[in-house]
Amino acid sequence: MKKNTLLSRLVKSYILFACTLAVVGISFLIMAIDVEQETITVSVQWLLLLLVLFGLNVLIYSVWTARRITRPLEQIAGAIREMRLRKFHKRLDIQTGDSDEFAQVQMYFNDLAESLQRTEAENRRLQLSKQRMLVDLSHDLKTPITTIQGYAKALQLGMADNEEKREQYLQLIYNKSQLVTSLIDDIFHLSKLDSPDFPVSVEPGDIAELLREAAADYYQQFEDKQFMLHVEIPSREVLVSYDTNLMRRAIANLLSNALRYNPPGTEVTLRLEQSEDVVRLAVIDNGVGISDELKAVIFDPFVRGDASRKRDGGSGLGLSIAKQMMVRQGGELNLDNRPGRTAFELVLYR
Repeated sequence: MKKNTLLSRLVKSYILFACTLAVVGISFLIMAIDVEQETITVSVQWLLLLLVLFGLNVLIYSVWTARRITRPLEQIAGAIREMRLRKFHKRLDIQTGDSDEFAQVQMYFNDLAESLQRTEAENRRLQLSKQRMLVDLSHDLKTPITTIQGYAKALQLGMADNEEKREQYLQLIYNKSQLVTSLIDDIFHLSKLDSPDFPVSVEPGDIAELLREAAADYYQQFEDKQFMLHVEIPSREVLVSYDTNLMRRAIANLLSNALRYNPPGTEVTLRLEQSEDVVRLAVIDNGVGISDELKAVIFDPFVRGDASRKRDGGSGLGLSIAKQMMVRQGGELNLDNRPGRTAFELVLYR
């Protein structure tokens, strides 16, 4: 179908306008010419009629032009003014008829407004997340530091009156200092992962062997906490490109989370599956589970799997770090939280 552009409409309307004027002019001449006398007689009434017809023609043409050009331009200008005020909810609704330039402008403008509205909402969410992260960070640092100060003061005042108590206080101070160091290391690592200059060395390797090593490293911890660990890893090589250090840390974070947030007796499955285009590595447990509400923010910094701020020894950054590690390798980290089953899935594309 031939495109009905604004230019073609204007040309057609101008031709119609000119034809109408020509008809009015010819009609006037026919009525004013006296062929026998070979004269033109113009009366005041005929002249007024001519002016009225001419004015109506101009008025109709002007109204049509305003409806087709001026009003859409006013709507566009109004929408742009709203956008300057960061009111991105405004949408154009121009009655354009068939496809033409204004229809394209309307489509592009509405798409832009929709994109800006989503960006604005995301910026607000990130701002709130940043504020919450700063509050959580200050809380997580203040708690162990306060404990360290308290026991150090007790030692200074001689409140530990025997060697056993002094050793106990020193051990508590050391444990809390380790917690602070771990938190600072996690924050530093997460900030480095966000940097575009962070070095990533993706090379082909056997992901199955890496997963076996991870299972062996954590086997004793699972035994100590009375967990049942099931390993479903193919005996053959599973070759895929990945960064060894990032992948090992991501797997370790998921296994640590499963240990930290689930009770004794939990069954954990470490599974590796592959297809022609993708390799999927899953850490699955039947523990306490994760709610749908928590699922939406589970990969945000300082979010803990139990949705509370009890002292579990975790920084709340493990999943955020694992997520960033997978993104930097061109992969994904997804959560499947069906009833009675929590599965974190690491995805690598071939």
